[in-house]
Amino acid sequence: MTTEVAAKEFTGIYIAPEAALYLTTTLKRDVPTDVQVHTVNSRGVIRWIRVGLTTPSLAQTPGRELIMTFEDLISMRVIALLRSLGVSWLKIYRAEHWLREKTGYPRPFAVERVWTETIDVFTSFPRGFIAASRHGQLAFVELVGQYLQPVSDLTFVPHNGVSVASTWTPHIDVIMNPKIQFGEPCVRGTRMRTRILYQMWNGGDPLPYLARTFELKEEQIEHALEWERRLRAAKGTPKLFTR
Repeated sequence: MTTEVAAKEFTGIYIAPEAALYLTTTLKRDVPTDVQVHTVNSRGVIRWIRVGLTTPSLAQTPGRELIMTFEDLISMRVIALLRSLGVSWLKIYRAEHWLREKTGYPRPFAVERVWTETIDVFTSFPRGFIAASRHGQLAFVELVGQYLQPVSDLTFVPHNGVSVASTWTPHIDVIMNPKIQFGEPCVRGTRMRTRILYQMWNGGDPLPYLARTFELKEEQIEHALEWERRLRAAKGTPKLFTR
């Protein structure tokens, strides 16, 4: 799939190294402090794609043409979080397969809100919490454990009878909207990419100048710079999470 085709068919365009960097950066925030954080690299992202844990059609796409959508990115974010919390691949495969059959959606981890207590994968349905990794078994809330918390930095919109992830807020004042700048991180409420702000600041432009030029608050720019610094710090993390 070429970039031009992807732009027409989807919203949000990402390549494996880019996706891996976003996942690693946010894992450091999402995983509890008593849990060891594993980073994600591009080989791991590609492996997840090859075994069908994202859009099924991507599994056979040649590496040079491998372009992911926003929903693929969100799906991998859920997978990375589940793995860091100790959920086995078998449980993840079972949950993904069951949710795909149940919802009829090719990227079920981008549709349903997912929780875990480090052993099983749960999702919320009208009749209660369901253990997706146990073929839809009804679960008691008190047994789910301390990690039973909704993902608060995603927004969802109705789409063909299901609620699909529409935006991701990976950092304060930073949002990833697949309909804006192809899903690249931007300052919330604007089309200004955080990457551009960082490049200008790193090139010597002071915060007051950037604030005046782009009609932003200085704290918005500071948050954008924090996010970009975290991305760059994540690049140097030595531990690689490839399985």
